[in-house]
Amino acid sequence: MITKTRLYSMQSRLIWAAFFAILPISASASVAGRVQFVAGDVRIVGLDGKQRAAQKGQEIDEGETILTATNSSAQLKMIDGGLLALRPETQLKVDTYIYKGAEDGSENALLSLVKGGLRTITGLIGRQNKDKLKLRTPTATIGIRGTDHEPVVVLAPPAGTVATNPPGTYDKVNVGATSLTTQVGTTVIGPNQVGYAAAPNQAPVLLPKLPDFYRATPTPVAKVDQKQQGQATTSGSSTESASSNASAASATDAKTDAASAPAVAAVPPAPVVPVASLTGVNASGNTLNLSEQTLTSNTGQVQTLSSGTISSSGSTSSGSTGGSLGTPVAAAPGKLLIVNFPYSQQSYTFPIYYSLGGRGLTLTNDASGNLTGATFGGGANPSVGSGGDYQGYSASLSQSGSTLTNMGSDAATGMSWGRWQGGTVSESSQYYGQDASGNRGIGAVNSSGVFVIGATQTSSTLLGSGSLHWITGPVSQASFLSQVLTGSANYTLISGTNPTDQHGNVGTLNQANLGVNFTTQIVNASVDFTVAGNNWVMQSGAMPLDGIGFSTTPNCNNGCTGAINLTRNGTTVGTTPSPTKGEYAVGSISGYLTGIGLNGAALEYAVQDNTISTGVAGVPVTTVLQGVAALSGPTQNVNTQFGVVGIVDGWNNLSNLVSSSGSGSSGASSGSSGSSGSSSSSSSGTVYNYAPYYHGNIQGGGQPPASVVSSAAGLTSFIGSAAGYTPANSSVVVPKPGDNTVSNTINVGTATNANLGSTTIGGINVSWGRWAGGSVNIYSLDGASLLGSIDNSNRSIHWVTAAGLTGATFNMPMTGTATYTIAGNTDPTDFKGNTGSLTSATLNADFANSKVNTTVNVSFNSATNTSTWNLTADNVPLASGDFKSSSALNGVNGIVNTVTCTGSSCGTTSKGYIQGHFVAGAQGALLFYGMSTGTIASATGSNGTSISTFTPSNGATGLIVMKH
Repeated sequence: MITKTRLYSMQSRLIWAAFFAILPISASASVAGRVQFVAGDVRIVGLDGKQRAAQKGQEIDEGETILTATNSSAQLKMIDGGLLALRPETQLKVDTYIYKGAEDGSENALLSLVKGGLRTITGLIGRQNKDKLKLRTPTATIGIRGTDHEPVVVLAPPAGTVATNPPGTYDKVNVGATSLTTQVGTTVIGPNQVGYAAAPNQAPVLLPKLPDFYRATPTPVAKVDQKQQGQATTSGSSTESASSNASAASATDAKTDAASAPAVAAVPPAPVVPVASLTGVNASGNTLNLSEQTLTSNTGQVQTLSSGTISSSGSTSSGSTGGSLGTPVAAAPGKLLIVNFPYSQQSYTFPIYYSLGGRGLTLTNDASGNLTGATFGGGANPSVGSGGDYQGYSASLSQSGSTLTNMGSDAATGMSWGRWQGGTVSESSQYYGQDASGNRGIGAVNSSGVFVIGATQTSSTLLGSGSLHWITGPVSQASFLSQVLTGSANYTLISGTNPTDQHGNVGTLNQANLGVNFTTQIVNASVDFTVAGNNWVMQSGAMPLDGIGFSTTPNCNNGCTGAINLTRNGTTVGTTPSPTKGEYAVGSISGYLTGIGLNGAALEYAVQDNTISTGVAGVPVTTVLQGVAALSGPTQNVNTQFGVVGIVDGWNNLSNLVSSSGSGSSGASSGSSGSSGSSSSSSSGTVYNYAPYYHGNIQGGGQPPASVVSSAAGLTSFIGSAAGYTPANSSVVVPKPGDNTVSNTINVGTATNANLGSTTIGGINVSWGRWAGGSVNIYSLDGASLLGSIDNSNRSIHWVTAAGLTGATFNMPMTGTATYTIAGNTDPTDFKGNTGSLTSATLNADFANSKVNTTVNVSFNSATNTSTWNLTADNVPLASGDFKSSSALNGVNGIVNTVTCTGSSCGTTSKGYIQGHFVAGAQGALLFYGMSTGTIASATGSNGTSISTFTPSNGATGLIVMKH
């Protein structure tokens, strides 16, 4: 989502749905295409850096790279119907490939050709919106305006070796047209023409003759078990054949070709490079013709290939029957974007930054790679996403009239950065909320401060002489590493934008460093930059590592100690204003770890420099200084093993069933740990009273295996976070439930382990139980300092653990269906000290359609609680192994979420939620549930509007472990 943060606000974070905060972030894998044909040694490099042999039918995800060896080739069919035929010794990366079935502007494709060549027949992307399909090379960007062309990248030879072809980017057009763009200019290439770009700082040109390596030659024969099964034929357009025949391979031709490009020393005749043919023969002797979309078997039978596009889930099947799981695959990662710019409000000017993240994020770029805008789609409600992470939220960011400049990139980390100088920044957003009549849906708050379904919140900011700085990068599949690693890592500056102020001054980024201590979950950062003759040095304190994010502001709380120390020209600048004179300044640094194996860090920094003239009280003269920086660090082991602890935290979880209508937040909790928020005022609608803070709130998550301390006697200690507890002394600052918190060591204290059980799911040992009664202790992360305790009397904290996990544990099938049965559970508990019984539970998953149906039935029979509960949740969307639903979603987009409570202890209104997480390739699942019953009463809001309040009087919570 977009998060707007001024310097005086709390830290900004990426928002995503996560299983124990470690799962990938999407409703389905971002499939870009499929392998239709392989000849020889062809490999696919995943986002974790691992290589796998390419096979027919295999999916290619966004962010993955295809490598063809010598005498090897491959053909791919993309999700929009486009065809790619890769030459031998080619390296092609699929940066972005988005097609949702309509040419409505949301489609977007960006490929990076590092070396070698290919032939491509374009599909639906770019057919109407020409700027939506681009191919990037080391020296140029190719804009696709036609249907059939052949780009080739020739790398410079090793030192001391004579070049056989001038290095650079070539593009031959067979049908239609393309554009070849460098930093200097653009050249349009028509049919039977070849464009050439030698370097980014040289203008592209048209070659007078066809280079020799484009001339047709036999396609390489596939390697087959000690013998040849067949030989590929060569095909191409008639225009290509004409060009080839007109260009005899002679010494004269070679000299002419060399003269058409930048001069190199003594160019010998160009070698013949195999053409990227659209036909080929595989190891079984079957012949594929991508031009005609036919497959001829080795017996001569001709089969027409299936038409149409590949679904976004990567599956064209409706799913198998009989409870058969499909093959688990890893979900592709998303992207992140950070921007900052000067924001004016009344007579003050504030530095402001946004962060967007997840696979719901779509970035648009021009031919040079400059960011031109971003959209974030979060779907129709908090549980139904259209590729978004924070479902129920959508936003966009764009510019008009800006100069796009200062662009840079780093291939190793996948980061890019740049500036929008001047012009106007436009923002819009919608989120899921409740209107004055109690209706729920997507909308926004209008100018009167009332949430309206269907409304869009928009704003525009004139940059004037200032700049918006942006930096992007991938969200690694192994983003969980930040929570489960131990030790430390140092990140050093790659590059970044030139820092600017709102007066038009452009400076220099001198240095930036980042130190990450994974053991203590603390980050320290420093930035050194110069603008308008003033040298600024920013040094952060200890910033908590929040997932992959880190941030600090002057009002950093909840245990944060990361306030910025600032020096200006070697002198420390105070952060406290004087009533009548002097200079004071405040600063912020925030960012995210990114790249494969967390080998990069993207950060933004800002300083608000305030000067009050002597004797003049009131508004200071403010200068805003801003920039972004890209840093690189060591690549971490993406196969690091880790453990998880999931928590259902009793009473406070009940308050998470709904939230106040003006907040726009969802009714379901944001993680399996059952984090809860605090109540807030609302202009209208229903306000839900939350539980007293002293009951506490505990969250679990991913962590190093050694941090999970358990035995036959049950779980006794783990790393998590806590809020609302009773402090051990007056110096402890206790976060409220719903606040962002630092990591703690959570200890069982005087609570008693009960309902212990364990089972093995797909080779993973899963254990469960609950801490009943007593008092639970909260320590500092290192376990040295007692911070406080949680009164656990009359309730239980339910827990589930698993260890020895890797990222592959959470790979999910994209096809098939499965029915699950109970493998174990904790007894349901209320907040009166009673335990009940789980009478039944069901779980049915349809992976092809990403839907889940589930029920939970529990009962209590005690002096203070006689009640029977039923929770039904059908048509719940499945997102990367997670699913969640609440009563607030009942009837929305086909979701059925109903709760009934019968018995003398039930109130007039009942609510409930359920959250689930699949593990071990969906061989098992964990269910967390909460239900409450109570009464609704009318009240009058602070502004005189009519509202109602819901007060829970009874509840039930627990967890269930299920197996396929």
